[in-house]
Amino acid sequence: MADFHHVDYAVVVFSFPRVVDKPLPVGRPRAIMTDFYTSSRSEMTLAVVSRSIQEVIGALTPVVLGIALDAGMESGATSAIWIIAGWLALLALIQSLTMAYGHGVEVLLWLRTAMRSINQVHGHVTRSGPAILRRRSTGEVVATTMSDSEHVGNLVEVTPRLIGSVMAFGTVAVILLMQHTALGLVVLIGVPVITAAAALLIRPLQSRQQAQRDEQGKLTSLGTDTVAGLRVLRGIGGEAQFASRYAEQSQRVRLAGNEVARLQSWIDGLQILIPGVFTAFVMWQGALLTMDGNLTIGQFTALFGLTIYLVRPLQIVMMVITQFGRARVGARKIFNVLRITPISGTLDERIAAESGDVSEAADQSPFDGPLVDGRTGVRIEPGIMTAIVSSTPEDSAALAERLARIDDEQADVTVSGIDIRTLPISVVRENIMLTRATPELFGGQLRAVIDARRPYDVADRPLVEARATIYGPSAVKPFHPDEERDEQLLDALSATDGHDVLASLDNSLSGEVTEKARSLSGGQRQRVALARSLVDTPRILILVEPTSAVDSHTEDRIAERLRERRAGRTTVLTTGSPLMLDRADEVVLVEGGQEVVRGSHSDLLARARGGDRAAQRYEWVITRQTGAAE
Repeated sequence: MADFHHVDYAVVVFSFPRVVDKPLPVGRPRAIMTDFYTSSRSEMTLAVVSRSIQEVIGALTPVVLGIALDAGMESGATSAIWIIAGWLALLALIQSLTMAYGHGVEVLLWLRTAMRSINQVHGHVTRSGPAILRRRSTGEVVATTMSDSEHVGNLVEVTPRLIGSVMAFGTVAVILLMQHTALGLVVLIGVPVITAAAALLIRPLQSRQQAQRDEQGKLTSLGTDTVAGLRVLRGIGGEAQFASRYAEQSQRVRLAGNEVARLQSWIDGLQILIPGVFTAFVMWQGALLTMDGNLTIGQFTALFGLTIYLVRPLQIVMMVITQFGRARVGARKIFNVLRITPISGTLDERIAAESGDVSEAADQSPFDGPLVDGRTGVRIEPGIMTAIVSSTPEDSAALAERLARIDDEQADVTVSGIDIRTLPISVVRENIMLTRATPELFGGQLRAVIDARRPYDVADRPLVEARATIYGPSAVKPFHPDEERDEQLLDALSATDGHDVLASLDNSLSGEVTEKARSLSGGQRQRVALARSLVDTPRILILVEPTSAVDSHTEDRIAERLRERRAGRTTVLTTGSPLMLDRADEVVLVEGGQEVVRGSHSDLLARARGGDRAAQRYEWVITRQTGAAE
């Protein structure tokens, strides 16, 4: 089979984007496998024709040798022998050419199938967003992208060989029927019976492969989750417990793999035993017929060659049985990912947004008006900074996600009186930005991490160095930063008091941030994420606990600069910090799913001292969360 580790993915993708980018059907797993074949119909036809010619010539070669042997025994080394030798040379040349060409097309089919499934799964995961992780684990998605895509590619790759083997089998059967009817019938009936018996192993093999695939997905998920929380794991001394859980799951994978290997070993053994027994039986019958004078020496020699050649079709059939089981499991896993729909907007909307096929915003945007949450009745006035406070931080975070339309089932929100779910999701994302308390950050240059919406023609340093090593320095395009844009990025980072982030990266936006920004502290990650939110100045910015991981002095500076930078724009904070609340224009207390009281921080504290019970509740909430109301 072809090997993923020796493929230049960029070359593969750009060589045939039409096929790689073509969407896969999501009706059922069988439709996915069918589409892999129909989408490369012309290449599959070429491969089948090439392999059929190769296999048929391989089947005819023993016959020609038998004719040459009989001619030589009867007449000696006459010109007829040299003519037959010439035909043999021509057949060998044609067979070698068709074999080479067929193999090349098969590799192309494998690449197209595997890369197309990888591309479609990647694209669907990015378009579906959080909906994927609600239905599938990270490890399962990773395994689907790599191993399952490889398996479906393997099946498509061996299909031309299977069809060629069937053609060769038919040729052998016809020749044997012409030479001796009984032997021809033995081959014509025996091979299909053997194949049908071998096919009975498909279902138990599939079930064992499915079980092993599920256990492998759990192991991958455990590994990825652990890497994501490695700092916390080390902080609480949980390495031993993780090692125990990982070893336990690894043993489950091993045991499941043993079950697959046990049945697979039987199949591998039968690949040798069954053709061998069948060959011995046919040769025994042929020897008896030759001794009785019913077959010539040349015909017996041809029979030996034909029978030996039958081993190849049988082995290919057994191999296809194995690949079919793995591919069927893989297609089902791919289908399970592709059938997941986004929890906000539709796939069609997101695809249209990627192609730029979206309506332009009008001069008067609805996002310049108020946001109203239908569940709590909270109204976010435009152009000011509003803070949401709750005794249960999860409730205020859920309100923030509703306002940002993360989940259409929950987003009972209107903007300027319009149901936010009726607006194109791309327009919502362009105008409303949500930053969570634990934001996700990518690795790479700091400028690319902050300026996430803007594509940069530069890769991580290890990738750049690897490409330069393989293809030479000329293959790496020099990167020329946009100085004006860099000034904007530095300004946003300054607003979040991120000077120490720059200092830790050689005082340069070109400094490398590791995967998920693990090279930064929790407070630094929060400030980089906040800078990322400020760069594009969205109409509505929603921040969930944006300063929970920084010290009070840093928080005070961030609060002041955030207020200045977002002046005149709608900003929503969920926080219990008095330093942030004091900078907000309005503070809203939400309790029991309803708005309780509203006002400025200082006004609410004054009302609490005056005996206002709702304001006193507000004072109690922030006092409990921070230890002080001042």
